[in-house]
Amino acid sequence: MELNSPFEQILDSDEYIQKIFKPNKLKMYLSSFLASLFLFLWLAIIFVGIELTDAESTDLWWVGLVISVAIWVVFLLFMWLFLALSYKNTFYAYTNKRIVIRRGIFGVDFKSLDMNMVGAITVNVTLLDKILRKGTGTIVFGSMASPIANNGMYFRFANISNIYDRYKEIKSVIDEQKNTQKSPINS
Repeated sequence: MELNSPFEQILDSDEYIQKIFKPNKLKMYLSSFLASLFLFLWLAIIFVGIELTDAESTDLWWVGLVISVAIWVVFLLFMWLFLALSYKNTFYAYTNKRIVIRRGIFGVDFKSLDMNMVGAITVNVTLLDKILRKGTGTIVFGSMASPIANNGMYFRFANISNIYDRYKEIKSVIDEQKNTQKSPINS
């Protein structure tokens, strides 16, 4: 067991961390900013539309825009505060036994998936990942109990740098783990 590991409290006695990853901070913040732009556009349409439909204040459409900007900035600041708190507690790792995710804003939650239960691995690289040219992306792990297609309980290492190298590395460890656990039936 690794001393001072963010996972030490949940590791089995014969389990050890092979590698720990942190999300790419720039990608996290930029993704949230771009997502919040949709909120801003929605607010602007509503508030500017209200001002334009008010017969007495058609010259004051900018008031709706100012309200939209104010609400959006407050929302963005709160979102970035929660991201900062979340980033502090977010770690991804794989051990000699399982995939482990550590997350949380005020507390810490752990999710794990035994390596012999991993049935599929996908890599998602978005347009933003390509634009940033940081080699970032997301690795999603699926099993029979939590398939990748299911949007509920799934396991993902989000906003990881050097995504294709990390994918190959983790895939090879999972394949090795599965091969060592196969029992010879016809021996």
